[in-house]
Amino acid sequence: MSDALDRVDSISTRTKLSYGLGALGKDFACSLVYLFLMYYYTDVAGVPAAFVGTLFLVVRVIDAVSDPVMGMIVDNTRSRFGKFRPWIVLGTVINSLALLGLFSAHLFSGSQLMLFVTFSYIVWSLTYTIMDIPFWSMVPALSARRVERERLVVWPRLFASIAWTMVGTYGLASIEFLGAGDEGRGFLLLSGFIIIAFVASALITFTQVKDRVAARVSSDRFTFGDVIAILRNNDQLASLIGCVLTFNIGTQLVGGFAIYYFSYAIGKPELFPLFALVSGIAEMLGIFIFP
Repeated sequence: MSDALDRVDSISTRTKLSYGLGALGKDFACSLVYLFLMYYYTDVAGVPAAFVGTLFLVVRVIDAVSDPVMGMIVDNTRSRFGKFRPWIVLGTVINSLALLGLFSAHLFSGSQLMLFVTFSYIVWSLTYTIMDIPFWSMVPALSARRVERERLVVWPRLFASIAWTMVGTYGLASIEFLGAGDEGRGFLLLSGFIIIAFVASALITFTQVKDRVAARVSSDRFTFGDVIAILRNNDQLASLIGCVLTFNIGTQLVGGFAIYYFSYAIGKPELFPLFALVSGIAEMLGIFIFP
């Protein structure tokens, strides 16, 4: 019996690789947004910086509500494909369309530009949540053994780091090449190529990564009130959320403002790809150095 359970709870290399490739595609998409969207809005589309900053803040507040709501929806999902995979595919398709919308802002001007930027960014954030929350939430459904789950998570973290490093290092050069002098066109075409990898990776995850311990998961349905109660009564969870939130804010600030720093503070934008490459390599090394 023990050997049979070990075989069920062990995660194959094929599953780990497939799950990692899923992270590669989705982080190609989100790294383009987090590294370059602010620059695209202000320097390409002509959106005032104060408007962009306010919009980003408002959407982060929306995320604070939409993330746990999406988690509740996923937990209450019952389908023949499991709880997670249908949402990963659906979220990827919708978010891909939203990504194209984000980098179409330069086609608008005036009040239409502001309305389009506001709508498209909110839609992108909400649809990314539809895909991202179930992607990471499916880890416990792949094995009941903690050691196996820890080994699994290394793969998507590594592939995510690769995606961020590649987009940061080669993003500006790709935009210049694709746009042939038109940055707006370059951003739009690059987002189109990234969407191809994004959708392909989601399909790999859908077909190759399947729930294996769903029968051990409680059939109780959670409500939004349950989520609030868990957060209110678990101080350790609240502390962890605070740490993760602070870390994400810090890394996104560094990533979003780095291109401005190299372009305007020191006047050498060509150093940004080197910065992205070095920081990406450091992040990948950290995955293996620290357990």
